[in-house]
Amino acid sequence: MVGGLVSGLGRTVVTLTQWIFGIAFVVVISFGILFAYRWVTEHEFFALVNLNIVGGQRLSPEEIASMGGVSVGVNVLSINIAEVQRRIAASEWLESVSVTRVLPDGLVIEVKEREPAFLVRRDEHLYYADVNGQPIVTLGVEKFISLPLLEKEDGVPVGNGIRLLLDAVSRNSLPFGMSQIAWLRQDSAEQFSIFLEKPRVLVQLDGTDLDATMACLIKLWADLESRGELGRTAFMFVMPGRAWIRLNADQTL
Repeated sequence: MVGGLVSGLGRTVVTLTQWIFGIAFVVVISFGILFAYRWVTEHEFFALVNLNIVGGQRLSPEEIASMGGVSVGVNVLSINIAEVQRRIAASEWLESVSVTRVLPDGLVIEVKEREPAFLVRRDEHLYYADVNGQPIVTLGVEKFISLPLLEKEDGVPVGNGIRLLLDAVSRNSLPFGMSQIAWLRQDSAEQFSIFLEKPRVLVQLDGTDLDATMACLIKLWADLESRGELGRTAFMFVMPGRAWIRLNADQTL
């Protein structure tokens, strides 16, 4: 019996000793990891030097860095990438954000901004809106962009014709530029109107075959210009192969 008690006590002591050494080992390793983490997240070797911000047009690199809470000199390893990305993505101007750590001293922030195409009116306020007519942010003097006003009937979505028209204007394929367009209006699913400031003329387009309609518009514009009647024209209705105009004297051709 005495031998059994001694043997059991010995095993207990060995087990406790193993537990003590195991706990001590875990504590030492934990403190070592903590010490190493603090060392690398504070060491100047990992200080942010190369902060590369790409894709911003309305938002400057300084504004984007400030939104993300990052600046040159901060330790790269101490930066919470997910938090930086979340803070920057909160901007209404941005469609997407990507943040990448580049060791030992770099950080790359790539943004894709929402592209304003129009101004839209909502609740007595003007908003910048994308090509689908969806509001982005309210109009502000600090980042003013001159854009045409988009008008449409309730329930009528922005048709593909307006998007194709804007693309043609941006490629200088039409005889007028974006700066000449005062407003656009989606009249129906197939037709839309443009009011130009110089010359002051209302142009209504049939969008069933927009390429053919725009080709007809270009010919009509050139013809009126060659006859010196473009400045007298108050209204144009253009469709594939045909067009009607009204002059300021209410004469219809």
